[in-house]
Amino acid sequence: MSARGSAHDHALHRLRALVDELGAGGGAITPAVYDTARTAALLPHRPRTGEMLHWLTTRQQPDGGWGDPLTPHARDLPTLAAVLALTPHPAHRPATEDGIAFLHRHAAQVWNGPVPQDIPVGLELLLPPLLAEARTAHPTLPTAPYDALRVLGKRRRQLIAQGAPHAAGTAAVHSWEGWGRATPPLPLDGSGGVGHSPAATATALHHLERQAPAAHHLGRQAPADTLRTYLARATANRPPLLPTVWPIDVFERTWALHALALAGLLDHPHLATSCARQLDVLQAAYTPAGLGMSEHFMPDGDITATASLTLALAGRPSDPAVVERFRHDDHYRTYPGELQPSLTTTAHALHARTHADPAGPTGPAHRFLRERQDADGRWSGDKWHTSWIYTTAQVMFALPAGTAARRGAEALLGAQRPDGGWGAHHRATAGETGYAVLALLTHRTPGTAPALARAAHWLARWQESGGVCDCHLWTGKETYCPQRIDRVVAHAAFLAAARSSRTRPAVPTPTDPAREATFRR
Repeated sequence: MSARGSAHDHALHRLRALVDELGAGGGAITPAVYDTARTAALLPHRPRTGEMLHWLTTRQQPDGGWGDPLTPHARDLPTLAAVLALTPHPAHRPATEDGIAFLHRHAAQVWNGPVPQDIPVGLELLLPPLLAEARTAHPTLPTAPYDALRVLGKRRRQLIAQGAPHAAGTAAVHSWEGWGRATPPLPLDGSGGVGHSPAATATALHHLERQAPAAHHLGRQAPADTLRTYLARATANRPPLLPTVWPIDVFERTWALHALALAGLLDHPHLATSCARQLDVLQAAYTPAGLGMSEHFMPDGDITATASLTLALAGRPSDPAVVERFRHDDHYRTYPGELQPSLTTTAHALHARTHADPAGPTGPAHRFLRERQDADGRWSGDKWHTSWIYTTAQVMFALPAGTAARRGAEALLGAQRPDGGWGAHHRATAGETGYAVLALLTHRTPGTAPALARAAHWLARWQESGGVCDCHLWTGKETYCPQRIDRVVAHAAFLAAARSSRTRPAVPTPTDPAREATFRR
């Protein structure tokens, strides 16, 4: 078998295994500095806390901070959390001192100005109280550069107070550790945690344990045990470390199937049975209210729109009217009351709408996206992903052929790296390369064919190297990687690019029995 054929077969086999795994364990996600640090600081008696602290020191950057230097607004929260976790331990004093020195330099450089649209989730709620806590041990930590963020946080708290009480599994509760009170009943959702947030859950457990021994008398031991169980389950992918959010099984399933639909692979003979099984689960979960990141979290506009579109692309019934519940003025909201609109949520909603009614009016959502295109053809600054490549691709999927889509394609073609991959930051990544390929297949322009051929070779080399995805480009309370999603995107894009660029024979179809036999071995 040729090397190209071997790479093609490997991609199919890995894709089928990944599709079968979608949703398992609540979803696969990289560990988070912030949530791990808060758990270590608030629950120091937990087993393996020493391992958590050691891991935190391995994640410290050469400049003394935590988080990727190329996403500067996402660095303050994990750095403060790590400093607080390490401060009580003399062995980690050098790391603590370097972190404090970093914050002194960083705050003045990054935060003197308006708050950007793409700050991490809940940062305006979480950073001010965490900074106040840190200043009890480190009183020289700067506060003035965060004044604009503090004003935004005050506005957010007012909105939270107006909407109180907040049910379990709602967007506000995801950042409960920044505004909530440990008075019963705690907002535990069906996952067993608070707001699908390990940090919020650790905070709630900390408060309950501080109230012992009265906890048994007040009937709080059962909630404490439930919180402990949640934290144990949330570490399942990489114990004892915690992710930024868990579980994300519906989100994972939706985004992976969306990529397979865009690549035209949902009904591939080697994948169809596995895809159909996952589509059945997604369809059963789709409700008149929409879908959330898991069955225990409130519906949001992004996952609802993407699930609706994916089901429609698969030829399955989905009510596009559900997506319209999230329309707000000229765009679509992810959650009610959000202050920073999302380009990609609007793009997914618009794509779902135009797929359902291709002859329908373009309307304000089209204008919203077109008017936010950068001068260089890119779309950037989305609140859910740090890479302009991802954001540009999602918008391109939604737009009809025309000037805006062509300029987006030209921007992607111009950004392809000499090695054939795409990466908005220091290097090419599998997820970004995959999304760039799928976007270029959606809107072909001169130069697309050779670019796809180079991308296919890059993705083949990525597969040969082990096919790992660990790049923190998605935005939660800090940046993270939903690993199964990025891997599905990359493998699916490799197959689509290889097929399109004719670097190997076409992907077998049900009418090509000779070639299909090779995939049953």
